Amino acid sequence: MRAKGTGWKVSLSIVVGVLILALVLHFVGWRETLAEMGSLGIVGLLAVLGNIAASMALWMLSWWAILNAYGVRLPLRVMVGARLAGYAVSYLTPTLYFGGEPIRAMLVVGSSDAPATRIAASIIVERFLGGLSMILFVLIGGFFALTSPAIAAPERRLLAGVIGFVTFWVLIGFINFAGNFKWISRLIRCMGRLMARWKGPLERAAAKVSETEDEVSHAFSKHSRATLLAFLLQIAATCFVYTRPQFFFFFSGVQFTFPQLSLLFAFTLMLSFFLWITPGGLGTSEAGLVGAFVLVRPGLTSASVVAYALVFKFFEAIFVVLGMIYLARRGIQYLSGRRSSEKSR
Repeated sequence: MRAKGTGWKVSLSIVVGVLILALVLHFVGWRETLAEMGSLGIVGLLAVLGNIAASMALWMLSWWAILNAYGVRLPLRVMVGARLAGYAVSYLTPTLYFGGEPIRAMLVVGSSDAPATRIAASIIVERFLGGLSMILFVLIGGFFALTSPAIAAPERRLLAGVIGFVTFWVLIGFINFAGNFKWISRLIRCMGRLMARWKGPLERAAAKVSETEDEVSHAFSKHSRATLLAFLLQIAATCFVYTRPQFFFFFSGVQFTFPQLSLLFAFTLMLSFFLWITPGGLGTSEAGLVGAFVLVRPGLTSASVVAYALVFKFFEAIFVVLGMIYLARRGIQYLSGRRSSEKSR
């Protein structure tokens, strides 16, 4: 019943996303949107694909650097497949940048002798460094947004609140992990003392979380050089995401200034967190991006902005499909192995 209910929710969200996208295309003009997409040409399409592939490769290299520092040796296909599968799940669930981490961990645990807590720590560190790199660029964008007269006061206050909220929790996480204060495991133990019925399970969970916190802390103490390398790779990956508008609109003769790119990155990140409510942000992200681009670069047509969103989404879908194929193959292998072991009994 639970799976059936989940299936209905996913189906409904897809239908809602398609309807929103259809409405967006109706208002901006689907012919104009297709014309904007076609105007890129082969070179422009390859540039967009290269931008996405480069950011994906840098994310993988960042995780590989952390895994290597922790002494976790994985076959290349497993590391790449697990990263793609995690990306695919995150892409298809609410909020673009998080959601697929448990899937990634499960895919790797069976392919390595390393403790599960160490593998989980490598993923936490990689995602945390990714968050830090995004915050770095968002702060730059936020500075320009908060000082820009083109943006209304309510939007500036909203942006300031979001940036402050996210920055606060990222800094809290950094202090906790770098200082190994174990605030998360302490909170779980405190919950166990308050809820006597769940004290045993929560104590066991706290012990595992504490072990993971120790492993994460090692990234900032024992493995600081590898962590710095991974962080630099994350910054490079974020830079490709940051310059996406320039990669697309360059072939239309449109140039963006540094403040404009910073503003667009900050707004896009907000949209990815709060409007990514359908699989792949279908419909909702396109509508939100039109508003963001109108604020930052009023001269652009709505059709060109929707074309920008759809072209990037099309090429991102290639990596999503690859991740889902890998996930399906691993699932089939697991089920086949389970059936074989049951027959041997």
